[in-house]
Amino acid sequence: MDETRQTIDASDADVLAFMQRQLRSGRVKTSVLVSLTQKEFADVSHERIVQCFNQLDSTLLKR
Repeated sequence: MDETRQTIDASDADVLAFMQRQLRSGRVKTSVLVSLTQKEFADVSHERIVQCFNQLDSTLLKR
């Protein structure tokens, strides 16, 4: 089993922090961030992931 996968009880803060790390790394484009997050947090609903995406700081999205 892949140890980098997140657990079922991942909080919104965990999901948001993952998204922020991915964007700050510069290796992930915003267009694939939601699908990448869904793969990493398979047990988190799409709606929660989109809500977290909408909370991201706009400066991260404009890179």
